[in-house]
Amino acid sequence: MNFTYILPGKIIFGCGSLEQVSNELKGLGGQKTLIVTSNGMMSRAGFIKLINILKDNGFSPAIFEKVKPEPSIDEADKFLDFARENKCDLVIGIGGGSVLDVAKKVAMDLGKPKLMLPTTAGTGSEVTHESVLKVNGEKRAFVDKELVPDIAIIDPDLMMTMPPKLTAISGIDALAHAIECYDCAKNNPLVKTLAFKAYNIIKNNLRKATAGDKEARINMALGSLMAGMAFGNSGTALCHALSYPLSNAGIPHGEAVAMMLPYALEFNGFDKDVISEVKRIILDVGLKLESSFKADIYKMAEIVAKDERHLSNNPREVTLKDIVSIYERWCK
Repeated sequence: MNFTYILPGKIIFGCGSLEQVSNELKGLGGQKTLIVTSNGMMSRAGFIKLINILKDNGFSPAIFEKVKPEPSIDEADKFLDFARENKCDLVIGIGGGSVLDVAKKVAMDLGKPKLMLPTTAGTGSEVTHESVLKVNGEKRAFVDKELVPDIAIIDPDLMMTMPPKLTAISGIDALAHAIECYDCAKNNPLVKTLAFKAYNIIKNNLRKATAGDKEARINMALGSLMAGMAFGNSGTALCHALSYPLSNAGIPHGEAVAMMLPYALEFNGFDKDVISEVKRIILDVGLKLESSFKADIYKMAEIVAKDERHLSNNPREVTLKDIVSIYERWCK
């Protein structure tokens, strides 16, 4: 048995751990810090606290706040130009998965150290060597060991302001990470151990977290982290492949994953009790298994059939005919 495991140089977890940012940055060297975030993050208490911590410790932050959901490679290139103009020597990403993916790509292209601060419990991007960006309107994953953050700080306090729907869709994404990578072709003993634990943490806490329970939100931050550590070293499979055409058409990633997850699990022959449990969780947190989405399912299926990265990792061989059949059942 042989495998390689890639993780950040340091992972810090816990409420209040944002306070450790300045000390960790000093260890990375540099003073001119690029902060990559979204416009909505600018007024939040956690972001304001981060800025104050940096300024109080002699750092000069340049802020790029224009990351939008499902960002494109062209947008990332604009952020890269901004970073070069400001002569930044450190990169901080603070936000959801889209923000972190952009921040990691920019830092890699600059060749600069990077620290990630997730504000959602779902994507696991803070610990993966992957960045998902749209290229010519279609989602594409960039995978490179140079994308892995130097430091990931997971402070659940930053996630307490997530509205119920964002909590739900982020949590279902994390649930899918855990359950898909547990049985995927590229798993290994570490992946399976982390994925199993993450799945149980998430299934036991997502409903309560969506309802606003603080302890459950802390647990979801941990479950998402563990799922990210798992799938980041194995990849995901059929569910994520099926979700990409939906996201390309404007359905938020977590919602697309929620719709496709039961179908992928059924196709792969998962235990019926597990599938029923997953469906109940999706519905209990206010998400849907169906959609009024109208599209050419054959065109979508052709896109999925070309997704060798996900399909080759699926525990069961998938044909174009299989994909069409899944979409036909979903669209009924």
